[in-house]
Amino acid sequence: MTAPAKLSPPTVPGNRRPRSLYFIVKYPNFSETYMHEEIRSLREQYDIRVITYKRSEQPRAEAFPYEVIEYTDPCLVYSQIGNVNQMFSAPSQVKFLAKVGAIIREFQPDVLHCHYLGLSLLLRKLAETHQVPFTIRTHSMDVLSEPPEKLRAMCDAANSRWCLRVLAFPTSCARLVGAGLLADKVVSCWPVLNFARFHQPAPRAATRQVMCAGPAIPKKAHHQFVDLAKKMRGQGFTFNLYAKGPTLEKTREYNQRAGSPVHITYADPDEMPSVYPRHDWLVYPSDCKINKVGLPVAICEAQASGLGVCWQELPGRRAEQLDFLAGGGFLFQDLRDVPALLLRPYPEEMRQRGFAAAARCDIERHKHLLSDVWSPAPRRAAA
Repeated sequence: MTAPAKLSPPTVPGNRRPRSLYFIVKYPNFSETYMHEEIRSLREQYDIRVITYKRSEQPRAEAFPYEVIEYTDPCLVYSQIGNVNQMFSAPSQVKFLAKVGAIIREFQPDVLHCHYLGLSLLLRKLAETHQVPFTIRTHSMDVLSEPPEKLRAMCDAANSRWCLRVLAFPTSCARLVGAGLLADKVVSCWPVLNFARFHQPAPRAATRQVMCAGPAIPKKAHHQFVDLAKKMRGQGFTFNLYAKGPTLEKTREYNQRAGSPVHITYADPDEMPSVYPRHDWLVYPSDCKINKVGLPVAICEAQASGLGVCWQELPGRRAEQLDFLAGGGFLFQDLRDVPALLLRPYPEEMRQRGFAAAARCDIERHKHLLSDVWSPAPRRAAA
């Protein structure tokens, strides 16, 4: 494939701050803290405006300003690619583009930015229409298990000359290039973590509390956490599940039938830095048949907080998971192996490796992967 002509990073007129227009499917979902933390960090340098095209059913308590412009056609991220009109010629799509176009003309962004590869289809269209470059941060679910034809279509959109950069997890880069993404478009990047908010390096007394956290959806297999708590009843541990989502009621019922060995609750993302230190361990189960759990931010949050980590090994994913843990946690194949781990003190060398592993995800360390291509010209002038 011939590479399209490269664009230079945008040049910002005058002395104003550069502007980035964000596109997110369901901001401010509580489970998508990485998007929020990326905005929190980059808004120190940039004027940021957020457009989301679906209303969040589980929003975080406090969000940055955002605008909902509803997109009623098949979702660009979650729908099958055959159902998506990639030409954006349907009347409802034309109306959506007109509303977004009005914001672009009023806000005058220097760059467009989105989360999830599926939005490359939209940003290619907007970039070509308004001649504004764009960047993409991919995650797990939009690369890990998408069918080849969908990946090819999204990579083709990202190959637009208007796309400056695609950020992807280390093991996702090869898959994207294999699906047709130009190799010089993609840059390897770990998940987003606000490391300073979670970092708790000081030693502390054991609490004998074990936690699990995340959205209550099938792939997270929270019923397994209930099974673990039931198995360890009477051994002096408290098990806490911090979750919200569509499968939570089923988990509550399962927990009640098991005698309620788990305390089920919820904490807003901004409360989580104080939640982790109350615990000794994070146990993170997954549904091995679904096999769509990527690199959970809860794991690096727990590592930064000094917790021990036990993570479900997934079929064909061992090398990727070990690379993410970087020696700061255990993989388990069978839930029956976990009690023996929890009953032993977490090795201090693993805790130290966990701090180092989590620090790789610090947004302050890798936000330059965006800012390098967003607006280097004003930084050079300031220097």
